[in-house]
Amino acid sequence: MKLGAKRSLYTRALTVVLTTTTLCAVLTAPAAHAFELPLTVAPDQLSGYERTLFKHWIDADKDKCDTRKEVLIQEAVVAPKLSGTCVFNGGKWISPYDGLATKDYSKLDIDHMVPLAEAWRSGAWKWSPAQREAFANDLTDPRALVAVSAGLNRQKSDQDPSTWLPPQDQCGYVSNWIAVKVRYSLTVDSAEATALTDLVATCNITSVTAFSIPAYAITAGINPITLTSPSPTASPTSTSPTAKPSAKPKVKKAKKTKKAVKYSTCAKARAAGITPIIRSKNKTLYALNKALDRDKDGTACE
Repeated sequence: MKLGAKRSLYTRALTVVLTTTTLCAVLTAPAAHAFELPLTVAPDQLSGYERTLFKHWIDADKDKCDTRKEVLIQEAVVAPKLSGTCVFNGGKWISPYDGLATKDYSKLDIDHMVPLAEAWRSGAWKWSPAQREAFANDLTDPRALVAVSAGLNRQKSDQDPSTWLPPQDQCGYVSNWIAVKVRYSLTVDSAEATALTDLVATCNITSVTAFSIPAYAITAGINPITLTSPSPTASPTSTSPTAKPSAKPKVKKAKKTKKAVKYSTCAKARAAGITPIIRSKNKTLYALNKALDRDKDGTACE
């Protein structure tokens, strides 16, 4: 089975419970101000959680590869060859939490960026079983599920950033945590809010890109957070030279149109600096990499 033909048509099975749009917003702090967390502080729901309430590692598109395998395929730095019932032959992965490189995918766990128990405590207790299943198998935001070293995933368990951070790229982890919580309108407890506020300042995080909140989150009775466009003044502080980095996107666009290349994985596309691959902006590049658009919304590697 060719890897390109294998990419998941994931939303076919979850369209009803996980309706997302291609819209996203960059939540940005005004110049010279700290980034304010776009999250609601509320006490955790401490009772009632059971892992079985979140049905996960499903085969949504019935292609013999479950969610775990789909994430491994997407994040491979060297793509595995697939055969039979989604049997991997070869492949290589690098855990973003510690930089561990491995050719043995059994050494990796698929980490829910926001653990299932933490999601339950911060809002998922209100959701239906179908909504929790959609969250647990979310392949529409690459930050939601991450292939990482099994030991670190188990060390993390259900902890939030107030008590656990990965050894590497802690600032990226914090940004991704916030983005997933914003996307699902999940709350933060007071200790988590304090830790995130401190980490945002330490990491100098001035913006977080979050995809639109899934429609099912609203139907679950969660108050959606309004995603706003960046303020015209929301550029880095300093003088006008930092205003010119707005010209950098032109450099990236030039790379996109310079040469259309077919990539085997989104990891390689990101390394080339051409993601997201948007059909309306570069039809040739999108056509070559259409297999990487897992939710078939016109944007690959979003």
